[in-house]
Amino acid sequence: MSPIVTTARIVCKDKESRVKALSAFHKIIEFSEPHEPGVLRYVVTLPVDDTTGTVLYMIEEYASQAASDSHLATQPVQDLIGLFTTGDVLAGAPDVHTAPIVANKLAKQPPSVSDNPAIVLANFEYKPGTLASALKGWNSVVDYVSAKEEGTKSYTIFADLEKGNEIRTVEVYDSWEFVENVHLKSPAIAQNVEQNGKDRTGVKGAVKVKFVDGFLGREKLGKL
Repeated sequence: MSPIVTTARIVCKDKESRVKALSAFHKIIEFSEPHEPGVLRYVVTLPVDDTTGTVLYMIEEYASQAASDSHLATQPVQDLIGLFTTGDVLAGAPDVHTAPIVANKLAKQPPSVSDNPAIVLANFEYKPGTLASALKGWNSVVDYVSAKEEGTKSYTIFADLEKGNEIRTVEVYDSWEFVENVHLKSPAIAQNVEQNGKDRTGVKGAVKVKFVDGFLGREKLGKL
């Protein structure tokens, strides 16, 4: 079975509530990294434009649906769910998206928190019936960054091809300067927009985030 990615936008009631959520996620990381090899990455991020101090974004990758299900049953995750159901922490239900990986650039050496990588989470909506064609364009982008962009540390495309019309990306780069001056100006990006831009209904969301806790990959697997 293909690996799956889950991303989530979580809004807490206040800054103190976010501190509680971050602490609970840290306990999950402390358990998961040594004990759950099927959890391939587990990343806590905050918005670069962190104006409210209440928002966080999660990036999770699992080797399979079974690995995800097993993770949800662990005690630290159950403790997090208990915290979230008290009504004291969350401002609303988290915005969660899960889908199989359909294209992925791999990295032998995942960045650490101290590397301060630039991370982008984006989602694109396409007209009905055009998702398969759009996916070809995104596969070409992944092929290009794999061959030509050392500064692109990972580029993951995930989508449920049987449901909906969205493609989502998790992108990890050396720096924001690399994003602006190299990646966004690459011929692969221009070609993707030229070929499939007409089928987009718009960029529904793109957010810049910073890595604050967790692991962006498992080095022994040679992937991120």
